[in-house]
Amino acid sequence: MPELPSQNSKPKTSVLARAIFEKDWRSEWRTRAGLNTSLLFAVAAPIAMSFNLARQKLAPETLAGLLWTVLLFAALIGLGRAFIKEEESGTSALLRMHYPPDAVLWGKTFFNFTLLVLTQIAAIPIFIIMLNAQISQPWLWLLALLLGDIGLATASTLLGALAAQARAKGALFAAIAIPVLLPLMVSVSTATAATLGGTSSTLTGAEYWPALQIVIGYDIALIVTGWMLFEFVWS
Repeated sequence: MPELPSQNSKPKTSVLARAIFEKDWRSEWRTRAGLNTSLLFAVAAPIAMSFNLARQKLAPETLAGLLWTVLLFAALIGLGRAFIKEEESGTSALLRMHYPPDAVLWGKTFFNFTLLVLTQIAAIPIFIIMLNAQISQPWLWLLALLLGDIGLATASTLLGALAAQARAKGALFAAIAIPVLLPLMVSVSTATAATLGGTSSTLTGAEYWPALQIVIGYDIALIVTGWMLFEFVWS
C-alpha cells in the first residue's frame, strides 16, 4: 500500500495519484504478472502470424487491423489486473477509505498506460519485422498509436474497476471491454493504415485526420465519463 495521507493535511490529487502509481509499479515489479502475460501474447502473436503471412504482401488496412487486434488482446490480458489484484489482496477497502476516487482513477490509468507502452516497445518492432510493415509517415503513426493507447488505458481502468467486484472478474472484463472499445479500434486502425506505405492501400492522408478526430473525441468522452462516473463505480 502507498503511504497513507495524514488526516490533518489534504494532499493534491496529483500527489495521491502518483503514490498509487508508484505503489502499483512496485507491486507489479515483484510479480510481473500483468507485464509478462501481456508481453508474451504481444510478442508471440505476430511471430505466429508470420508463419502463414510472411510471404504475402498485406494491404496497409490489413496490417493496421492485425496490429490493433494484437494490442487490444494484450491489453485485455494485462490491464484488467489493476483493480483485480486490489480485490484479491484486500487493499481495495483501504484505498476507498484513504484516497479520493479521482486519485485512484488517474493513478491506475497512468499505470495502465505505462504498462501498455512498455509492452508495445517490445512487441511492435517484432510485428513490423515479422510482417514486413512499412511506415511511410512515422510521426503521424506515433500520434495515432499514442491516442489509441490513451483510449485503451482509460477504458481498461474504468471497466476494470467495474469488473473487479464481480465473481468472474477476468471473463467479465473482456466481455464488457470489447464492445466498448470496438469503435475506438475501428477508428484508430483506419488512421494507422493511412500512415503505412504500400501501393495496395485504398487510404490516403485525407482519411487519416477524420479517423484521428474520432479517436480524439472518443478519448475525451472516455476521460470525462471516467471522471464523472468513477466514484459511483468504485464505491
